Amino acid sequence: MRRLFLTFCVILILFSCNKHLVVREVNTKNISIDSNVGPPDSLVELMVKPYRDSIEHDMSTLVAVISEPLVKGKPESNLTNLVADVLMESGTSYCLKQNLSIQPDAAYVNYGGLRASLPQGEITVQHIFELMPFENEIVLIKISGESFMQMAEKIAARGGEGVAGMKLGIRNGKVSSLIVADKTIGPKAFYWLVTSDYIANGGDQMSMFDNPEERLNTGLKIRDVLMQVLSDRYKKDGIIEAKEDGRIFNEQ
Repeated sequence: MRRLFLTFCVILILFSCNKHLVVREVNTKNISIDSNVGPPDSLVELMVKPYRDSIEHDMSTLVAVISEPLVKGKPESNLTNLVADVLMESGTSYCLKQNLSIQPDAAYVNYGGLRASLPQGEITVQHIFELMPFENEIVLIKISGESFMQMAEKIAARGGEGVAGMKLGIRNGKVSSLIVADKTIGPKAFYWLVTSDYIANGGDQMSMFDNPEERLNTGLKIRDVLMQVLSDRYKKDGIIEAKEDGRIFNEQ
């Protein structure tokens, strides 16, 4: 017994003196799950089925019907215009409901944030999730005219993105003209912009938004708002149309 106790003490001391181990390399291997793996477990299938059926039912719910495919493009497109318009409308509605003495001047949605097109005809919840798979929320930020111009320059360099409440001319990848709220941009003026929390946090190289004059977090998810607005429009006006209107244009 004494010998066993001494052996245990030696092992304990050796392990306590070891340096902290650090993982230097991790090797992984993907294992495909298909029919070759074997038949599904009947018990697991019985447990999962109610949840899967519920999700499939929710995802197949009709949101609206659109007259033509909505596809993103540059300098503008029916899809980018639609989403930017919804942001603008929702930001304005939020300010009214909260009795805020402000009104959004413009809205911006980054091109990369739209991950799919919307097909002609019936649009379901699943289509909207494919379009916007991220949990982004609507944010209002008060920025200077200088910061607004920097945003416009970034948009121009990219060849166009999704905007509302402004008219942007692009020549050779640079801003040739910029109108906001029917006025020429004022470098020392301030503007309220509706966008996503991702962009408001400086995402997608939008560092000019890092320190706004003011910021309002609405807590509203863009995807949920988009579905609600499209559903309301469809119930009120029928088949939805979204058009290009020259809000971003290339000049020679």
